[in-house]
Amino acid sequence: MRVDVTSEEREVLLRWKKRNDTLILVRLKAEAVLYASRGVDTGIISEMVDRTARTVREWLSDWRRSRLCSVVSGHAGNQNAAKLTRDQKAQLEEALRLPPEQSGIKAQFWDVPALRDVVQARFGVQYASNSSYQLLMRFLGMSFKLAGPFDKRRDEEAITQRMAQIRQEVADLLAGGWEVCTVDEVRIEHEAETRRMWLPKGERTKIHVDRTRSAHSFFGALSLRSKKMKVYPIEGNQNAEQIILALARLIRETGANKIAVVLDNAAFHHARALKEMIEPGGQFESLRLIYLPPYAPDHNPTEHVWNAAKASIANIQKDTPENTCAAFIDYINSRTFDYDFEHLPIKTQTNDLVS
Repeated sequence: MRVDVTSEEREVLLRWKKRNDTLILVRLKAEAVLYASRGVDTGIISEMVDRTARTVREWLSDWRRSRLCSVVSGHAGNQNAAKLTRDQKAQLEEALRLPPEQSGIKAQFWDVPALRDVVQARFGVQYASNSSYQLLMRFLGMSFKLAGPFDKRRDEEAITQRMAQIRQEVADLLAGGWEVCTVDEVRIEHEAETRRMWLPKGERTKIHVDRTRSAHSFFGALSLRSKKMKVYPIEGNQNAEQIILALARLIRETGANKIAVVLDNAAFHHARALKEMIEPGGQFESLRLIYLPPYAPDHNPTEHVWNAAKASIANIQKDTPENTCAAFIDYINSRTFDYDFEHLPIKTQTNDLVS
C-alpha cells in the first residue's frame, strides 16, 4: 500500500520522526508513512512500528485523506493539524521568544491558554485540542520544564550592582597577593530512593533500602586561586561557633598572611562574636569578609560545587551515613572547580513553559 509524499511533507515527517520530544504516536505514524512512500510492504511496516497491519493500513488511508493532519491527530478526521502557514509560524516563533505580555496576552509565561489566545488574535486560527497547541510549541522550539523558584524579595538590579563591586574587589585582592575563597555550608542527608530499575517484561522485584534518616553538615571553602575546595565537618548545628572554628582552621591551613572570604548573609555570618574577631587585634584580624547580595545564593561558586557533589550521589543508596558523606567528600576532593564570579555553571532548569 504505497502512498505519495511531497518533498515538503517528507521534510516535516523526518523531523517528527527524529525528534525525541515528539509524541510517540506521531513518531510512529510519521515512520509508517515514510516507509510506505518507499514502497515497503505493510506487513514489514507493522513490524517496524509494532502495530498491527490493519492499524498501519488505517494510518495510510487517513494519510491519503488528510495528509499531515492525520499524523498529528490521534483521531482520523480531527483537524488538529498544522493550520498555520510557514510565514505565520515564523511570526509566532518570534513572538514566543518574548514574554506573552508583549503580544498583548495577560500571562506570566507561555502556556496553552496564552498560545491559544495569541494564535486566535493574530491569525484567526483555533485548534481542536490542547495537545495540538503543545505540539505546536515543541515544533517552534519550546520545551516543557519545571519552573525555577524565584524569591520575590530578590532585587535583580541591586544584585547586579553588588556583584560588579565584588568582582572588582576580588580581582584587586588577587592581584595584591591575597588568598580569596568563597565559603558556604551544606547539609547532607543519608537517604536515597530508587524508584525504577530495568527488569524483564512481566517481572517484579523488591529492593531493600535503609530508611534511617541521618544528616551531617559541612563547611566548604573554594579557593579562587587553586580551584580546590576544602571541606570541614560541622559538629551539630550550623551556627556562629561552628563557623568560627571552621574559619580558624581555614586560616591555619591556608597559611596566607592575607585572606578574604566571600560568604552569604546567613544570620550566623553576621554574629557579633565573628565581627569582633576580625577587628584590629582580634584573632582573625588578617581576615576580610565580603558579603554577597541578599537572596542570591546562585552567585556563590561554592553553592555550585555543592550542587555538583549532590548530583553525583543522587539516587544512590549507600549502606551507612558515613558512606554517603564519604562519597560526597571524595567527589569534591578528587576534582578542581574552575568557578569564579564570571564563570559559573549553567543550572539546567528541569520551566520555560507550563501547560
